[in-house]
Amino acid sequence: MSCKESLKNIILGLFGAVLIGSFAGKAHAQTIDKIMAVVGEDVILKSDIEGQYAYFVANGQQDDGTLRCQIMEKLIVELLLLNKARQDSIEISDDQVDSELDRKLNYFIQGYGGVKQLEEIYGKPVIEIRADLKPDIKDQLMVERMRQNIVSKVSVTPRDVKRFYSQIPRDSLPFLPAEVEMYHLVQRPKPTETARKEAKAELEAIRQKVLRDEISFEDAAKKYSVDFGSARVGGDLGEFGRGRMVPEFEEVAFKAKIGDVSQVFESDFGFHIMKVYNRVGELVSARHILIAPRLSSEDDEAALARLEEIRKMIVDEDTVQFQTAAIRYSHDEATSSCGGCIKNPETGELRVPLDLLDADFYLKVDDMKEGDVSEPMEWIQPDGKRAFHILYLRRRIAPHVANLEDDYQRIQEAALQVKQAQKLDEWFLSARKNVHIEIKDPACKEVLTHWLQ
Repeated sequence: MSCKESLKNIILGLFGAVLIGSFAGKAHAQTIDKIMAVVGEDVILKSDIEGQYAYFVANGQQDDGTLRCQIMEKLIVELLLLNKARQDSIEISDDQVDSELDRKLNYFIQGYGGVKQLEEIYGKPVIEIRADLKPDIKDQLMVERMRQNIVSKVSVTPRDVKRFYSQIPRDSLPFLPAEVEMYHLVQRPKPTETARKEAKAELEAIRQKVLRDEISFEDAAKKYSVDFGSARVGGDLGEFGRGRMVPEFEEVAFKAKIGDVSQVFESDFGFHIMKVYNRVGELVSARHILIAPRLSSEDDEAALARLEEIRKMIVDEDTVQFQTAAIRYSHDEATSSCGGCIKNPETGELRVPLDLLDADFYLKVDDMKEGDVSEPMEWIQPDGKRAFHILYLRRRIAPHVANLEDDYQRIQEAALQVKQAQKLDEWFLSARKNVHIEIKDPACKEVLTHWLQ
């Protein structure tokens, strides 16, 4: 198989929960397609399995010789759920489908370096890829909704959790690494009104030069834009859909006439002008020029002074709790709604293993004790901009074997997942009696014989 075919299979694997082979099959029908199983009126094609197989292997999944049969079983399960979802007339809105499709397409557009690369892999334009994949995405969402409906009423009591924990062999309990529960509160330096006006005027002057054809938009971006990533390519942002850019940027991008230079507009990044050069459906291709208001040492000092005031309210005056202060005052939108919580990037939990903290947080929290609130410190944000923050170490958890006292929430979640899996198994046992299932692949027929009983 060619490199391009492998890449396409990997992409299909990410999309591939249900019926993704309806497109994959078209793409590979001449070479590898073959009916491997029948579930009701639906079929599982060889390309369905190969697409997901390529994805799993590319992401480190080991194959002991049964991986393809495991994938077939997964597809059988999902087709049973889809069959029931259709019977129950589960509805998924176009907005939900479009949002999920955009999310997954954007993942690959970024991963493979742009729309052109994705189109080259598929051999067709993005608008056609979207049209081909939309029914499959809708089926995926119907399957997930059906799965949620089946387990929605499953719950566990404290007694269930205790019983579940007691049944785990002591030598099977996981050993958990050192973890911390921590929060932060951020203050960004704010430019003065004078600096804002100067930046806006500077960009307006650049805009007039472009309109008078004294300089091309692309050359102006290379010369003046402070968005250095796009400036190198003439301000080109490539193709993007909704949800990729800040709201102020998207509002202009989806309303602007192709070829026109927009008015100056403002976002959290500074002042922009934009030139849309293509629009296909919900995908826009545009260039922009960014001029950011200049920050001075006085702006930094003002942010630090404000952070000192907030810290004093928390530590010295004890008039506000740290989490409450973060909700009220933090400039970090990603964490302020949860009181400044720093979450485990892999699980979303509040307890973060020390080895998952980035170096900046690790070095800062290493010398702190439980309950400490740090002095104001510099923090480089994910977008590369400088800000200042204070940290609060709520809890430090030493390495230990999982136990009910320290890890109740995790054990409760595990117990719930087991109970939900049992509920799904009961449902499948009943569902398979009412749906014709035929496994045509000899290699999997014996392994999956329980689906034929």
